[in-house]
Amino acid sequence: MIFRSHYHTPRYKVLPLCLLLAGSSTTASPLFAQTQSDDDIELSPLTVNAYRAADTISAATKTDTPLVETPQSVTVIERNELDARGVQNLNEAARYTAGVLPESQGIDNRVDDLYIRGFDAGSFSNNVTLDGLRIPSNGSNSWNRAAFNTWNLERVEVLKGPSSVLYGQIAPGGMVNQVSKVPTLDQAQQLRLQLDEHGRYQSAFDVGGANGSERARWRLVGLFSDGDTQIDETSYQHWFLAPSATFTFNDDTTQLTLLGTYQENDGGSTFQFLPYQGTVVPAADGYIDNTTFLGEPGWNTYDRTLWTAGWQLEHMLNERWKLDQNARYTHVDSLYQASVGNGVRGAPLTELNTLGDGRILARRAVQGEGEAKGYSIDTRLEGEIETGDVVHRVLAGVDWQKSDWSFFRQAASVDPNAIAIDVYNPVYTHFDFAPTLVAQTSTEETDEQRGIYLQNQLAWNQWRLTIGGRYDWFEIDSLNRLTDTRSVTDDQAFTARAGLAYLFNNGFAPYVSYAESFQPATGTTRDGNTFEPTIGTQWEVGVKYEPRNIDGMITLSAYDLRQQNVLTADPRNDADESFQVQTGEVQIRGIELEGRVTPTPGFSVIGALTRFDSEVTRNNDGYQGNRMSRVPDWMGSLWLDYSFWGGPLNGLSVAAGARYVDETYGDLGNYLHIPDYTLYDAAIRYDVGRVGNTNLELSLNASNLTDERYVATCNAATSCYYGSGRTVTASVNLYW
Repeated sequence: MIFRSHYHTPRYKVLPLCLLLAGSSTTASPLFAQTQSDDDIELSPLTVNAYRAADTISAATKTDTPLVETPQSVTVIERNELDARGVQNLNEAARYTAGVLPESQGIDNRVDDLYIRGFDAGSFSNNVTLDGLRIPSNGSNSWNRAAFNTWNLERVEVLKGPSSVLYGQIAPGGMVNQVSKVPTLDQAQQLRLQLDEHGRYQSAFDVGGANGSERARWRLVGLFSDGDTQIDETSYQHWFLAPSATFTFNDDTTQLTLLGTYQENDGGSTFQFLPYQGTVVPAADGYIDNTTFLGEPGWNTYDRTLWTAGWQLEHMLNERWKLDQNARYTHVDSLYQASVGNGVRGAPLTELNTLGDGRILARRAVQGEGEAKGYSIDTRLEGEIETGDVVHRVLAGVDWQKSDWSFFRQAASVDPNAIAIDVYNPVYTHFDFAPTLVAQTSTEETDEQRGIYLQNQLAWNQWRLTIGGRYDWFEIDSLNRLTDTRSVTDDQAFTARAGLAYLFNNGFAPYVSYAESFQPATGTTRDGNTFEPTIGTQWEVGVKYEPRNIDGMITLSAYDLRQQNVLTADPRNDADESFQVQTGEVQIRGIELEGRVTPTPGFSVIGALTRFDSEVTRNNDGYQGNRMSRVPDWMGSLWLDYSFWGGPLNGLSVAAGARYVDETYGDLGNYLHIPDYTLYDAAIRYDVGRVGNTNLELSLNASNLTDERYVATCNAATSCYYGSGRTVTASVNLYW
């Protein structure tokens, strides 16, 4: 069979019953099923506690390739780890991943915003996919974005480095693929009740079943959450339903899964523009508390309705070839209202001291309404060819994606000083901004991409070679409805990737790879010509280690990542001109060490260490030689989880974690210095089913245990963002 690993050991595990029932079930295609070699070692049944180390990843190659054979640094966060760490969103899922800076824009219940290898991989870059399909964008605005609840995810896959060869336009740092829950033959039933220290309560369920012949299976996942947030005067309600059904036809050669989501978010936004003075540096009375609300209670709204419908089709043509197709339609509507900081009275916004008398913040008010419709379809032909001793796994695909979105932004025509607020003792004005709104931005845009790609994974003895190429045609048609002017970007791009790995019998797999990416660059030159795409290139070397006698994976990687064709000031500009040219370049060189291992029975370890070296290598704005924004020199994290087996503590699990982020800059000018911070997490679980006749688990999870007040980043002296404070959540989980 194709790509049979000579040392890849099946993971025989015994988990606590409640966690086992919550875990994922991945059914490998019979065409590419792996078999156990004679020297495979069966693991002890007590080599894991709460976590299941992933065997394969689909997002990196769009095939079920073992992690150790993938010539790229990747991280897979399985469902049981998400549960054990108490993950509530994508930012929390990525907290213990090397090279990833989660919550890069602070507390924000609207979107998932994270940086991978120094580049935005969240709300502004469209580097987040669901089941391998792009989530529709809304230009550079995060007000009308789709964000899916992690309760409906089976796993989260983080790819490091450029990935355009399979996905088209994408930022160079990496991407995140979310894998939805779908029906399984071993479907367990689950009910979860939660309450956190802010008074927020949540109930969730995950149920399913099958007909008598098991050719029709169904699953229904749902959640309801309501209550207060960390931010004063801000409550939020969220709920979703996600039905899915799988049908098997034609003597098991064809499988069709239909899946959809309906989700509503109603209430206030936790996102705030805070001043540099009072957050990074003290103001008149020290620091602003990280729970303080500086908006207006009657003008703080983030309402979003999101629904999707799609399918996943797999058809076995014969024993060697199969046809896959994923498709989805996504619709998002949103309304955003906020009153935010506007700087000190009479002072330029570039000054770091942005509070009048060290305590008075002038404010402004905005309203945004948006709608986005996204269409995605990806069709792939996958098969096996043998040429002598070389086995080729060939993947040929064609995909198409389109998003139609509109956005209308209004600003209140109110004197910012008339609605100023004391940051230490906020007294709200309850001003009615609605009659004062004036149109500021009105955009209607269609983004379309068509791509074809070809990939070949070659296996010869213990060598693994992956090569691939892709060609994209893309168009951005944008209409400014206020001026009735239209701009069109119509371009093409070719990207490639190659990677080579060698599989040693002792579990080590060194590799080297090269990958490219591209992103459209909107706007025009001085001569009226459209810009070329921004290009990303990366060289990476590393070694993966999959131990033979314990469960886990360790990866050490080093890379040189560059982004070219970056927009920078046209050197011919006069004082009143703002034309740009594409001579800019940034570079990040980094080293990452990450592991998920279970070294002794019941003891799991997740560790990550990252070293960044970032530089603006070419720039006409005076930033050459500076560090890139939001890129620390060091990041590190460690999570330890121990389960007691037997004795008086049987059924008890305890866990603790620490996360460190070095100092950063919020701008390319390196004026906005952000201090480093260390955060601590903890968890305790009790599996009642281990000592009694019930499938019940009790848990308590705490993030930022010491309630550390820290700044995630700043975009300007009036735009700083606190990171999440302490949240303690109690959970009751029932399985049957």
